[in-house]
Amino acid sequence: MPRLPAVHEKDSSAVAEVFGEIRATRGFVSNALSSVGHAPEGLRHLARLGAYTKYQTDLPERLRELSILCAARGVAYAWSHHSSLAVQAGIPQSAVDDIGAGRVPVALPANEQAIARYIQELFSPQSVSDATFAELAKHFTPRQLTDISLSATYYRALGTLVMGFGVQMESPEVLQVERDWQKQKAGL
Repeated sequence: MPRLPAVHEKDSSAVAEVFGEIRATRGFVSNALSSVGHAPEGLRHLARLGAYTKYQTDLPERLRELSILCAARGVAYAWSHHSSLAVQAGIPQSAVDDIGAGRVPVALPANEQAIARYIQELFSPQSVSDATFAELAKHFTPRQLTDISLSATYYRALGTLVMGFGVQMESPEVLQVERDWQKQKAGL
């Protein structure tokens, strides 16, 4: 159950402007992002980082969705959005299931296993081991390492807000809009 009142475009010109910016980058305004609309300028900055992590990193679609999915583990809202997007981007369902269960998917290639392991450790109390970071660095450039980390931490932060605010999941029709937008942006 939502813990904050809903925010609508008609509430203020600032909210309408930010929602328009979000819609232009994603095709719709998610419940997660609209829940932050009580602080329109904060939402603007959060949404810009989200647009970067979703569409402007130096990662191919598959690796970007893998990074997001690994960060979404344990956050039902984010998992509902990104598990189907990960499959759409080519991540096998068995790997999605392994990630959901907290396992590094052995069916994935070594570079993708390195991402899964890194993000698991990134959100653990001990953080990332030197060995895990070294393995990741064997496969990716410093820019890509940064993009993997930004993607994971953005989605974990947004997931934390979603859980704290009690944000409700979108309807299946809205989730389809998201999948269709993703296909269009990724050229799938």
